[in-house]
Amino acid sequence: MIFPSLDASYQFYVEYANKGGFSVRKGSQTEKNGFIQYKYFICSKEGSKPQKKFDSLEEFHQGKKQKKYRNRPSIRTGCLAQIPLCSTDGGKSYKINKFIEEHNHTLISQEDMHFLPSSRNLTVMQQKRLYSLSTLNLGPVRSFNILRTIYGGFDDVGVTAADCKNYKRNINCDIGEFDAEMIVQRLLNKKEYFHDFSFDYTVDESGCLTGLFWADELCKKNFLTFSDVISFDATFNTNKYKMVFVLFTGIDNHFHNVNLGAGLIAKETIESYTWLLTCFLKAFGRPKVVVTDQDPAMKQAIESVFIESRLGPHCVTMRTLSVVFVT
Repeated sequence: MIFPSLDASYQFYVEYANKGGFSVRKGSQTEKNGFIQYKYFICSKEGSKPQKKFDSLEEFHQGKKQKKYRNRPSIRTGCLAQIPLCSTDGGKSYKINKFIEEHNHTLISQEDMHFLPSSRNLTVMQQKRLYSLSTLNLGPVRSFNILRTIYGGFDDVGVTAADCKNYKRNINCDIGEFDAEMIVQRLLNKKEYFHDFSFDYTVDESGCLTGLFWADELCKKNFLTFSDVISFDATFNTNKYKMVFVLFTGIDNHFHNVNLGAGLIAKETIESYTWLLTCFLKAFGRPKVVVTDQDPAMKQAIESVFIESRLGPHCVTMRTLSVVFVT
């Protein structure tokens, strides 16, 4: 048989292995003149793993750490089933040079084929669903359980929970250091298409994100309807980026909290709070009353941004709250 590429020949051998009851992997190759001349596709149980001859309870010292080792079982049985391919016209097509069919191990039944590595493959639709579920703060295991419910069982999904974890890991590796640029670009696109969407950000000298503020149309509608009292407070390094999350909230006619915007700052300093409140002032205007805790940085930032603000006749001391009236 002749194939137009190595990928086509590998896919053919994978389909043959799925019907035969074994798994395949890519073996060694030989290159010549800048292209692959010989390539081996072999059974996943080819070769053997050397066994370590020592007691599993014996302790070995590596540097300052003390570890215990043990022998782990191996699936390798020295199987010789394979298909070597050779190039026929300078890497443009490949021909099966030999076919070794016999296996020295028991083949897998069709009910268990979805557990073999070469049979597990996330389709494009499954990848899109996993990505959509990750945007809802659902982890890979919960996403796999949702897929299992949709497809009707473990056998029909075609992958395992570990494959979903690996897919999420690969996404994080692809994002790498561009996660801040991605969120900024996403919010810039929203600002372009939604005229009532407010967004601003700031970076330091090295280009790292130090401040982020956003508010959508619903936040502005809540502010216009319930703008008498607003409150904002900061969390304490609750994310992996060690940034402080600041949420602006208000109270509606039913005494329920409503969102009025949110932001991220690198540090709880006067400069950071001043920048954040300036963004809020540009997006919403001045509120009538601001309720915060007794943070000195917040107090000075409020006085510098809301110039005409003044402290009320008394401060609410319960739970260390302070009220600032804006005239």
